[in-house]
Amino acid sequence: MQLETERLLIRDWQPDMDAAAAIAIYGNPQVTEWIGDKSLDQTVAAVQARLQRYCDRAAAFPGLGCWAVVQQDTQAIIGTLLLMPLPGQDNQPSGKVEIGWHFRPESWGHGYATEAAYGVLKMGFTALDLPAIYAVALLENERSMRVMQRLSMADLGISHDYYGGHPLRLFRRTRFAVPIQPPI
Repeated sequence: MQLETERLLIRDWQPDMDAAAAIAIYGNPQVTEWIGDKSLDQTVAAVQARLQRYCDRAAAFPGLGCWAVVQQDTQAIIGTLLLMPLPGQDNQPSGKVEIGWHFRPESWGHGYATEAAYGVLKMGFTALDLPAIYAVALLENERSMRVMQRLSMADLGISHDYYGGHPLRLFRRTRFAVPIQPPI
């Protein structure tokens, strides 16, 4: 998959080529504290393995995926954007599709997560004809919840139904909730 936004390129991860750049994301505790996987990937081999897991998981779900987010002006990989089945309490697909993001801290506060997620939401509703897309966040992850709000996702409250039953804030955007337009 390849998708362009005003400032970003969203493309397939290439584990062999991208692992060194991805260490800035998955080797940083400021990132991993919010994704439920507290382990730090501090070697190229560890990050390659993580990226390969993402690619393998995505291959089982046509149209969905986990992609690198590249800042077009610098060609730097600044994050990950995913559109994947939302795992239920048993960590098996719940029948819902989740959007999520992981960005290196140097990229926070510039609107990149919102811009990338908007592009993928639009693709999910138009190209994939999804009726709804969900997002979850740890209860303390206010930064991600603000992105969800900017994307006009409805806050459905606290749920224990996903990712092994951990308490998470659940959001949903339906295709017909509001017109798909860029966030302000």
